Amino acid sequence: MYLFTGDAPVREFAAQFPAPTRLAIQLAGSRFLRSYPYQEAYLLDRARQFRDALNLPLILLGGITRKQTMDLAMAEGFAFVAMARALLREPDLLHRIRSDPQARSLCIHCNKCMPTIYSGTRCVLVTPQAT
Repeated sequence: MYLFTGDAPVREFAAQFPAPTRLAIQLAGSRFLRSYPYQEAYLLDRARQFRDALNLPLILLGGITRKQTMDLAMAEGFAFVAMARALLREPDLLHRIRSDPQARSLCIHCNKCMPTIYSGTRCVLVTPQAT
């Protein structure tokens, strides 16, 4: 869970598995699925170490939810930024940021999107749009 920071959705992970495994995850899951405090650009310090040691274009990932963080990454020499949970929560986020540079993602870092990898990755807080 460290690579995701935020809440650890143990109950939601457990629900993705058959009964015996589900019970084991419910009972012991909090020992290996831990919550870590969320912080914007939480991998930036480690990414700087890679950037300083390598001569390659690098992508900063991990908690990119605001234009200010994107600008910081570019100013520090990262070629790109990656956004995952923020865009799952709000697919039009980049359009919103273009309109309002102070905008930030509505993602609350609950990580409940992570167990959806087994059934179609999505933000569980977003109501599906009728087509």
